[in-house]
Amino acid sequence: MEWIIVLVGLYVLLVVVKKMKSGKVNSITAAELDVMLKDKSTKRQFVDVRTNGEFSNQKIKGFKNIPVDALNKRIKELDPNFPVVLMCASGSRSLRAANVLTKYGFSNVSHLKGGLLTYNRS
Repeated sequence: MEWIIVLVGLYVLLVVVKKMKSGKVNSITAAELDVMLKDKSTKRQFVDVRTNGEFSNQKIKGFKNIPVDALNKRIKELDPNFPVVLMCASGSRSLRAANVLTKYGFSNVSHLKGGLLTYNRS
């Protein structure tokens, strides 16, 4: 019985440590994105994770296109020492990309909640 308690304790400790190691993903609004784009005092990496076709049809100045499906292969194009701001069409792919980045050790990752749809309405 005691070994079960020890195993459960070790499992809980493992989960807590894993959670602490992974970076937190911040959700930002369109208004916050506007402020970040205008703020030249902080170096940020702006990444649009939509497909190449979506990006070529409509883009925001300052964003680099790295489709979410290519992110693992192109991870070296991003510097984990600087904040990353992610965007997609609706927010789901950018959140998925943010989770990928945190697994690679990026600790300052934000994504545009609601994606380009909310940015266009602001």
